[in-house]
Amino acid sequence: MHKYQVSLVALLAALAIGTSSCSQETSPQVKPKATVTTLKEAYADKFLVGATLGASMFSASDTTSLALVEKNFSAITLDNDMKWERINPLPGQYEFEIADKFAKLGVDKGITTVGHVLFWHSQTPDWVFKDDEGQLLTREALLERMRERAKMFASRYGDRVKIWDVVNEAIEDDGSLRKSLYNQIIGDDFIEQAFIIADQEMPKDATLLYNDYGMDRTGRRTSVIAMVNDFKQRGVRIDGIGLQGHWGMEEPSAEKIDETLTLYAATGLPMHITELDVDFLGRDGLTGANVDIEKLQATPENNPYPDGNFPAEADEKLSQRYQEIFKQFIKHHQSIDRVTFWGVTDGDSWLNGWPVAGRTNYPLLFNRDGSAKKAHDVVVNLAK
Repeated sequence: MHKYQVSLVALLAALAIGTSSCSQETSPQVKPKATVTTLKEAYADKFLVGATLGASMFSASDTTSLALVEKNFSAITLDNDMKWERINPLPGQYEFEIADKFAKLGVDKGITTVGHVLFWHSQTPDWVFKDDEGQLLTREALLERMRERAKMFASRYGDRVKIWDVVNEAIEDDGSLRKSLYNQIIGDDFIEQAFIIADQEMPKDATLLYNDYGMDRTGRRTSVIAMVNDFKQRGVRIDGIGLQGHWGMEEPSAEKIDETLTLYAATGLPMHITELDVDFLGRDGLTGANVDIEKLQATPENNPYPDGNFPAEADEKLSQRYQEIFKQFIKHHQSIDRVTFWGVTDGDSWLNGWPVAGRTNYPLLFNRDGSAKKAHDVVVNLAK
């Protein structure tokens, strides 16, 4: 027998014996595919993945979250320091330091920046709505102040910030218009007027969004969809719909998320998931995201992990919930432009103090020390 001939029987026997010892060393031509390790890489062909930054992240003492942002995220939002009370607390007084650093970071690192927020009833100083005598402004005077604010942002950040939450939380759960001072002074066309001003004053390549919480609730959902369709029919520019996504461990269900995304997608506008987190510890019966409510107090029952250690079994439950949510985002990815987490690590989250003061919560994909949770790995692997 020729030394290079092997009988079929002998070959099969060799395969049976040697299968477990096969390795890449015996097949050097087979190379494993590169492993996707970051959120922005995993979802690059689907949508932007964003995070919200706070002022402390721009200080020398807090570098963990900012380093995570640069590595893992393709979009950033500033949580408070573009809101009216922070950037313009008094007439003629402006505090641009944090907003300037935020906009510069986006340019320097090639990260998409989101302006939050042009017009919101909360975190707006009283002077905005009143004249020098303390009386409420006229409709025309308030519209002019709104225009001045839009002009300011356009002039200072228009070439660097391309996505804007124009109006935030102006519709109630039941679908009625929120009776804010904007609404009381301007009237029921406040939202329309805000978008007209933004269209006229912001750069033409900006993306103008309506943003709200509880967007799966029937009343609000029906009104937002009707508003969007009405604006489109009448030529009032609106470029996208922002769904905040402050969700719990059970609600909204996967079915409700699927239904909601389907209905908003039918408007033809892209969706932005603007403020995603999962309240692992729950709300003690409170719903929504109204920052003005009276806070509850932490107890051993509603604050079971006060030392910052998140048990493995809890992390497993959180990862299952995030998997459920992101399956829906992936299903609808052609209608979604961005998914932004409200915070970077658990330590950054507003849910540590809302609605329960002094509580230690665990709503995001990164632990307080910057290490990735199992939920992070599940979300990344799901995209593969």
